Amino acid sequence: MLATTFFILLVISGFLILTLPLLKKWFTKIEIFMLFMFTSYFCQNLFYTLSSPYDRITVVTEHFPFWTIRLHYGVVFAVGLLWLMAVYRSKVTLCKKLLATFSWILFGIIVEKTFLFIGVLRSDSISWYPSLDMFFEMFVILVTLFFTEFLFGILKRERVI
Repeated sequence: MLATTFFILLVISGFLILTLPLLKKWFTKIEIFMLFMFTSYFCQNLFYTLSSPYDRITVVTEHFPFWTIRLHYGVVFAVGLLWLMAVYRSKVTLCKKLLATFSWILFGIIVEKTFLFIGVLRSDSISWYPSLDMFFEMFVILVTLFFTEFLFGILKRERVI
């Protein structure tokens, strides 16, 4: 089951990487590259910094779960977050932006619960609190929104875009 999960996530990651050029409608190539690097690094570090050292959630020590989590937070979450930033840059209504935001948060919670259920992640605590994950994911969105605007300002000021 763990190997199957890894290969499914590998295919999904490959597909999501192929969608990055479609983001050129909202971002320049340098923005896409830098935002992907930032979101990938930030999502992985936030998970390992805030989740792994505590009893709340840890990655099972086998190879497939380790690489599954790396792909999930390093590619799937990161590219999904880039698409969420594209929604924020688009001219859609506030209601659709909120729907996209809560969909991304819900997706993260469902995937984490699924990983707990199939054995990719392990929890040594008595219970699992999705409200804590919601807080982390909202924090990720806010920091990424700030970085997206900050990066745009720097690139514009330096006349890169």
